[in-house]
Amino acid sequence: MREFFYTTAANNPARDYHHFIATPVAGSLGADVTGIDLNQLSEEGQAELRQALMDHQVLFIRDQQLSLDQFEAVTQRFGEFGKEPYVKTMADHPNLVHVVKEASEGSPVIFGGAWHTDWTFQERPPAFTLLYGHDVPASGGDTLYANMYLAYEWLSPAMKKMLHNLRGVHSPEAAYGPNSRHNAGLESMNIRYGESVDDEVRSHPLVTKHPETGRSVLFANPAYTLGIEGMKPEESRPILDYLFSVASAATFTCRMRWAPGTLAIWDNRCTWHLPLSDYHGARREMFRSTVVGEAPEQADQP
Repeated sequence: MREFFYTTAANNPARDYHHFIATPVAGSLGADVTGIDLNQLSEEGQAELRQALMDHQVLFIRDQQLSLDQFEAVTQRFGEFGKEPYVKTMADHPNLVHVVKEASEGSPVIFGGAWHTDWTFQERPPAFTLLYGHDVPASGGDTLYANMYLAYEWLSPAMKKMLHNLRGVHSPEAAYGPNSRHNAGLESMNIRYGESVDDEVRSHPLVTKHPETGRSVLFANPAYTLGIEGMKPEESRPILDYLFSVASAATFTCRMRWAPGTLAIWDNRCTWHLPLSDYHGARREMFRSTVVGEAPEQADQP
């Protein structure tokens, strides 16, 4: 029988901010942000917004009017642009990805349609991802997020101790390798499959220390963590499968419904995300950027 997972609202409490209102959307993570204009945000407001991101892990900032230039400017207030290794960026905005699915497409496959954390096979994976909803379906197309702090905290002391000595092997092979067809149904996006992904394979600690909060995080995901360093696949697979089952427990997630003008910002260092494919036959158009992070650091021993 599956474990009974639970959490409390104390993990994602409402907080008072001076420059906007942030309303938690679940007991696990996530907040709706209103009463803010990102184009007019002061330095004090930007610092508070970053703190809110540390508090809630993912923010859904409503009612924004952003040109692509303004979207880039908002991104750069969080740090330097990240690199997009397997997705073609926009010709006139090389740091932005146009994420679009047309209503006429024949396949229900969507970009990024599996639980993951962005580009964890990179030496410095993205710290943040920003996704701006321009044209969204009247219903469907929601995005789920999962809290990797809570996934780690749920584990037994013995499991935590074992994981602190292990490193996950991250690779784009399954999604973007030469034999991958995971994204073959995407008709409106230019996916670059690698002839070889050997130079993109690297290991990171399975438990990392968040560089801003100092908290321990489970750092592994089903899309890119394909093994555990020093273990045979038969040994590593049961461990990873168990960790993924804990991390995807519904109690540790929140669900975000899009509306035109919503900007989502999430912290890849402590979350997963999953876009839902439930709007086949409708159009969905988004714009995406990333902010480069730090090389993942081993967490302190529990």
